[in-house]
Amino acid sequence: MSPKVSVLIPCYKAQATIAETIEGLLAQTVEDWECILVSDDGTSYLDHLAGCGIRDPRLIEHPERSNGTGTVAPRNRGMALVKGGYVADLDADDIWKPERLEHLLPLAEEHGCVQDVLECFSADGDIGWSGPPDGAVETLTPEGVVGFDFPFHLVVRRDRAGALWSPHDNWVPDVVRTLRFAVVEPVCWLREPLLRYRVSAASMSQSLDGAVRIDQAYTDILADLGAPGALGLSEGDRLTAADGFRRKRRLNRDYMEAVSDRPTPPPFLAWILAQGLSGVAVS
Repeated sequence: MSPKVSVLIPCYKAQATIAETIEGLLAQTVEDWECILVSDDGTSYLDHLAGCGIRDPRLIEHPERSNGTGTVAPRNRGMALVKGGYVADLDADDIWKPERLEHLLPLAEEHGCVQDVLECFSADGDIGWSGPPDGAVETLTPEGVVGFDFPFHLVVRRDRAGALWSPHDNWVPDVVRTLRFAVVEPVCWLREPLLRYRVSAASMSQSLDGAVRIDQAYTDILADLGAPGALGLSEGDRLTAADGFRRKRRLNRDYMEAVSDRPTPPPFLAWILAQGLSGVAVS
């Protein structure tokens, strides 16, 4: 019998965090899931978890182990194995609250895909949320998607999750993928903090070095958006998306300029929250 939910976890140098991530998954009030671990550093994460005392038949390891192929390729390999009626993305250093699937699955069924509020934390403690944690249910149009400055961690109904991630979008794949979903139907946003998102300068997507690569990704996407019909967007949505990615690139460049001379640059999201530019900072 197929599981209700397939959870995809790409793993790259995740030995220090993966056990805590899996413990959050094991604590879910919805227990009908499978978890597909996709190693991108040659490590057997099933063996690593067993060494941490974690064994569960719902944990599956993709038989092909790669090494440093990026964020997209491991997810696409994992997609080939999913059996669940819903697909959920989980990073190997983040933590789900126990009720996350219970609260998101009904909305994923109704809307096709759903995003919640990220509860951001660092080694120093909680630092803020990716939106007001007020429990409201809203929708994100293409304009709302490109105006969202935090990562997307969607739970998607299987019939909406069929398309593979695009290798072209390796540095901002979540934004482009969510934009494609929003073109078909607005993305549901449950403003409830159900995912604890780790903010760390060790993460390439949060580091100053990563910001340089992300700047190039934004430039490449903007070049694509210069052509009518890009990403399957209508003319109005294409122009809206281009405006949104120009704003994202400008914000990313402001970050690089602001922190480049610091001995220890803060992660991008920590800088965003501290500036009060997006999300809700812990007061």
